[in-house]
Amino acid sequence: MRAGTDDRPGGRSPSLSAYRALASSLASGRWPPGSLLPSERALAEELGVGRTTLRHALKELADAGILEPAPQRGWFVARAYISEGPNVLMGFSEGAAARGLTAGSRTVSQVLRPCSFEVAELLGVPPASDVVELERVRTLDGLPVAVQSISLPHKLVPGLESRSLEGVSLYRLLHEAYGLVPSRCDYTLQAEAASDHVAALLEVPVGSPALVGHEVTVDSSDRVMAAGRMIYRGDAYRFTSTLFRI
Repeated sequence: MRAGTDDRPGGRSPSLSAYRALASSLASGRWPPGSLLPSERALAEELGVGRTTLRHALKELADAGILEPAPQRGWFVARAYISEGPNVLMGFSEGAAARGLTAGSRTVSQVLRPCSFEVAELLGVPPASDVVELERVRTLDGLPVAVQSISLPHKLVPGLESRSLEGVSLYRLLHEAYGLVPSRCDYTLQAEAASDHVAALLEVPVGSPALVGHEVTVDSSDRVMAAGRMIYRGDAYRFTSTLFRI
């Protein structure tokens, strides 16, 4: 996926600013699911952009499953569904809030241990370096929809192994407690069948369709701050992307 620096949400442009401002307002619950957004004219004036720029941002939000267009009526906030947008990095809790859902979590394991060679390579640390490994079940309105497994360099998150993570937004905790702000996530998505372990956690039959997102997240200082995967129930996740011909 590649975007240039012109008037697209993937580039540094007024459209990107509009996209982020709208996504932030939606994540904060300013407009609840199913509600009609203010008119395009009002939104354009509020954001200080032109109508064409605004419409591009609105379309990208619709492509991400956050908004729904209604001809002759305007733009509605989409109802419950978890999905990944095309160019904006949002945490699980932020994505849930943008859709009017309540995100939750249940910790399966939370340990401090030496990392494997594979994890060391992903994190860019020496083999056997201490990492905090987390496994959590993520829920939406109480329904288990994903299993999160993630490793973080202990030197960046001292004490994380003993913190309570029940119902906590990990991105928010990392920001507030450790000053880590995610700026980019390299993301690879593939389909798998749910293993015995994953099926039990997600309360689905063994072998059910699952979508696995492998993630390597870099912070604002260009350090790899986390690596892991999120395994979603196939009936509760959608991935959307915007592709440009070059």
